[in-house]
Formats: sequence, structure tokens, C-alpha cells
Amino acid sequence: MPDTSQVRFDATLPSPDIASLDYFDAHVHLDLMSTAPELARSALAHRVGFFSCGVSPADFPRITETIAGTAGCSVASGIRIGLGAHPWWISDGRVGEADLELMLDAISEQRFIGEIGLDFSSRFNVAEMQECQLRAFKSICLAAARTSSDDAPKVLSIHTVRSADTVLDVLEDTGALTRCRPVFHWFSGSSDQLQRAIKAGCWFSVGEQSLKTGKGREYAKVYPAHRLLTETDLPSSKQPACSLEDLLASLKRTCKGLSKARGYDVRPEAVANAAALFGA
Repeated sequence: MPDTSQVRFDATLPSPDIASLDYFDAHVHLDLMSTAPELARSALAHRVGFFSCGVSPADFPRITETIAGTAGCSVASGIRIGLGAHPWWISDGRVGEADLELMLDAISEQRFIGEIGLDFSSRFNVAEMQECQLRAFKSICLAAARTSSDDAPKVLSIHTVRSADTVLDVLEDTGALTRCRPVFHWFSGSSDQLQRAIKAGCWFSVGEQSLKTGKGREYAKVYPAHRLLTETDLPSSKQPACSLEDLLASLKRTCKGLSKARGYDVRPEAVANAAALFGA
């Protein structure tokens, strides 16, 4: 079994004034970037903050120590690092039982959880894969709900591909819906599922890719103003060496698309929402 003591590194770096930033990326994967140290080092100078979502619990200590060690606390103060177990990694075995034990042991001391969730697309249309994802997601949500606090609720960044109703059922059944702050990353469910998630009090992080579809642009009009966040979901598989300029350009395109859909400049609102959710 992996050494769980490594995961107890404090991923909540000194409290930033996120509201003073120009942009906040609420879903990005620094753990998949070869350029993560450089990106973190230059983030503050460009007034950008972000929530780095992990795909495997085993990567959490490495990326946390990399960011803190190379950027320094003052520079990395706008960065939040998530403890995650991506459903793709769970399905293909890259995240195994030992990794999940590691995550469940560490989750009580971490406020930011992600990426987690379910993917029931055709790629994973195998009963064993979906059952494996569901078992893991239930256990993570239950542990998060049990260890969340009223003054600093845990933030969950959630993958919901063809699984929105099941995700909401799990959040309700485990208590994570009310005890934590669920954020639906790149929501692509039906309009009825969207309304259910909105009524349940969920948050939504939106990136430029979702705004390229008609459904995504329509959904952009109805997300609750006080629970709307921007994201990039970078890096892409074609460009793992992502730069801060790439991230910033994507955030600007997202803000432009959201602003067009909603009829006003969403950037200040998105940053204020990020400060409310990810601040101390």
C-alpha cells in the first residue's frame, strides 16, 4: 500500500486574495503538464489563479511539492491543488484499490477534491467499468461528506459524462450535495438534468470547448450567476507542454463566449465566485 503520510502535505497554500486576480481557472491539470513549475511561477505576475485537478491520488504529493517548492508560497498563493481519482484512470486500472485507499485515508485533511466523477460514455459502456467507477465515486463522496466542515466545506470538481442523474443521486445519498460544494465540470447532460443540478445548488465550471456547441451556448445563458466559474481543462493531449499564455488565451476566449451568451461581462463575476468558493 502506498505511503499515505506523503499525501498529508498541505495543499491549501497561504490564503490569497483571489478576488484581486484578473482570471481564475477552476479546472486545469497541472499534474499532466511538463511545464507546471514554469506556469505556476509566472501565474501571479499575470494575475491568474487556478484549481489544479488531479487524476490520480499517487500524483498528489508530487505536484503539491513541485508547485510549492518551485514557485514559492507567495507566488503560488492563487493556486489550489485537488486530490483526485479520474474515472478514466479508475476504469483502466491506472488508479487501483491501493490508490483509492490512499485517497480515502487522506481526504479528511484536504479541502479540495477533484477530478472525480463518472463517465458512462460508449468508451466505458462495460458493466464492470461503470460499477468500478461507481464504487469509487460513492466511497469518495461519502468520505468527503463525513469530513467536510460548515466553515470550510470541501469543493468537489466532478466529471459527469452521460451520468448526471447518477452523479446527483450519489451526491444526495452520501450527503455530499449539502455538506460539500459540488462543481460540475464541463456539464453536457440534458436540460432536465441541468435544471436538477441547478435546483440542487451545484456550481458549474465552463470552458471554451463547451461553448463550441449549440447546447453549450444555450446552457451558458442559464447557469446561476453566483455559481458560474471559468475553466480550461488544459493541457490537451496534443499539447502537454502548456504555457501560461495558452491558459490565459483560453480563459479569455471562454469569458468572451460566456459574455456574449449572457449579455454582460462575466469575468468579474467569475473571479468573485472563485474567491467565494476557493478562498479561505
